[in-house]
Order: sequence, then structure tokens, then C-alpha cells
Amino acid sequence: MGLISSIMMRLLRANAFEMQALDTLAESMKAISILKRDKFRRYYKSSILPIPCLAYADALVFNSNYYQMLSPYEVLAIGAHEFNHIAKRHIAKRLPRTVLPAAVFAIVTGYLFFINSTSFLFVASVIVLFFFFFLFGSYYVNAKWFRKQETESDLSAVEFVNGTAMISALAMLRPQKTSWLSKLLPQLHPTIEQRIHNIQAAMITKNSFNFTITFGDGVHQNLSKVLSHFLLQNERFLSSSEPSAFYSLTYHLFCGWLRKAFCKVVSAQAAF
Repeated sequence: MGLISSIMMRLLRANAFEMQALDTLAESMKAISILKRDKFRRYYKSSILPIPCLAYADALVFNSNYYQMLSPYEVLAIGAHEFNHIAKRHIAKRLPRTVLPAAVFAIVTGYLFFINSTSFLFVASVIVLFFFFFLFGSYYVNAKWFRKQETESDLSAVEFVNGTAMISALAMLRPQKTSWLSKLLPQLHPTIEQRIHNIQAAMITKNSFNFTITFGDGVHQNLSKVLSHFLLQNERFLSSSEPSAFYSLTYHLFCGWLRKAFCKVVSAQAAF
């Protein structure tokens, strides 16, 4: 396991667990780095993790209390969101935007303002304070970009898991009250309401490509069958000596089929 994630697991007092369904999902989403680790060192639960779930390049950590509230499908939904972060290397991409600029600005600032100081410990302490100050500021500057990553991970997850399970898992995170301190912190995630709305829209888009056309007699046929039926019923006109009559009949019948198809699709979308 990577050095950073190994240290964090110890600090979080995390306990490892195995879940084959998560492994299968990680493989489907091409979260390769996590699959390179031993299968007993990929997923963890921590009772002191302050957020619901945390992704490293080669591990996932769940808050123990949150994990216990989730169904197996909801665990997969949360895992799919985190696997997209891993597959798209979001964690590594954040370093040049946050940690590295903060470190550079802290060192330069410390050098410029305290170059004449004779106390190395004092200068080092100031540099550390400036580092966290600039790091905090970098999260404000990049907050919109962070929210974009989170939305991308939500929408990507819907392609692989049950969107309804993802919505129910997010609904558990709705804050009861908003404290004054939380209002001062940079908003790195869209609101729960925004995320649920985006997932619902993605579910509609996903399901719109899997519709069937329902006719008045209750028979369900897909579009290709409809067109095949149309051609078989009118094949005698293919050899007609009057092409204008054939084209006219074809046009009106085909428009009729399309009207029925469109009406049923609209009805299905409205019912959804």
C-alpha cells in the first residue's frame, strides 16, 4: 500500500474488510490502481472518519456508522462514485492545484518576510502556518472545479449502478442544520439537492434509450420490429407499376407509425 494511505489508515484506526462486489465494480469502472493491492487491503471502515467516504489512489475508507446504514446496493453506489475519482485520477490532479502552490507560496513568503530572523524554529513555524493558510485559500479558488469533479463522479456512477440506491444513500447525508462554521468553509461538493437532481436527470437520459412502443391493443414491439412489420405488410407494393401511389402510401403509413411511437415515448417519460 502507498505510504500516504498506509499512514492515514493507522491514524484513522481503520479496519480492513473484503467485498467481492466492490472488486467487480472497480474492474468494470477501470479503477485499476485499487485492484493492484491485496484484496484484504482495499476497503476499510473507520469510526473516526469525519466524512462518509474517502478515496485514495489504492484504497477506500468508509465511515463505520454510515456504512452500517447502507444496503449492499447503496454501498456499491457510493463505491462507484469513489471509483470514478480513482479511475480519472482526480486525487493526483488536485495536488498541482492545492498542495504544491500552497507549499511554494508558504516558502517564498516565509523567506521574504523572515529572511533576517535568526531563529530557524520560528521561520519553520511561520512557513507551516502560511502553508495551511494558502492551502485553505486554494480550496476556495478551486471550489468550482472540485464541484465539477463530484458531479462527474455522480453521473459516471449512474452508468454502472442503481441510481435509486445512490439517491437514497445521498439522502442520508442531508444536514439537519447549517452551522455558521460550515458557511465559512469552501463548498467543495454540490448540495445534496443538486446532486439528487442531477442523478435523476441522468437516470431519465439512461432509461430513454431502453423504451418500448406500446400500441392500443397492448402489444409491445421495439422500433426495429415495427419497421419490419411495416415492410412485410406492404411488400406487394415494392413491385408496383405505379411508384407514386407506393410512395404516397408509404409516407402516410410511416408517419402514422412515428406518431404512435412519439406519443408513447412522451407518455412513458411523463410517467417516469
